Amino acid sequence: MRSVRVAAVQFEHVAGDKAANLATVQRFVARAAERQVEILACPECCLTGYWHLRRLSREALLALAEPVPEGPSSQALRALARENGMTIGAGLVEVDADGTLYNCYVVAMPDGAVRRHRKLHAFVSPHLRSGSEYTVFDTPHGCRVGVLTCYDNNIGENVRITALLGAEVLLAPHQTG
Repeated sequence: MRSVRVAAVQFEHVAGDKAANLATVQRFVARAAERQVEILACPECCLTGYWHLRRLSREALLALAEPVPEGPSSQALRALARENGMTIGAGLVEVDADGTLYNCYVVAMPDGAVRRHRKLHAFVSPHLRSGSEYTVFDTPHGCRVGVLTCYDNNIGENVRITALLGAEVLLAPHQTG
């Protein structure tokens, strides 16, 4: 694997304000692009907010959630990735075609590809289902990336399995209390 410039950001999200949070991500992307960053990892649920999710009803979560990759936040990340030649990861609440809700991490790449990781150990809200798959994929940067969100990394076997699946870089987005 060649050297890859990777950056991680942590910021205070605005609960439920996807437009404000996406604007914050855009500012970090611009700063990262100035530094020739190739892969940028933003926090878990940074687009929708995180800590307020535990107080939301299922209906309120559905109003906040988006499909991935068809939703507006995923598409905005895809456009940012293409414009900046950068792989960008950011978290949100996903709703699938069946109405199931997930704590999801979206990774948009400069070639237009979008991958997602559904947190394996989702427990912030009883309305969010845990994911059931490990997420490892090739990037246009010449490396394989794995994603494990927050508590997923606390289970050593998850990290081991992700490495055995070929991950050379591990994105480990989280929220801190």
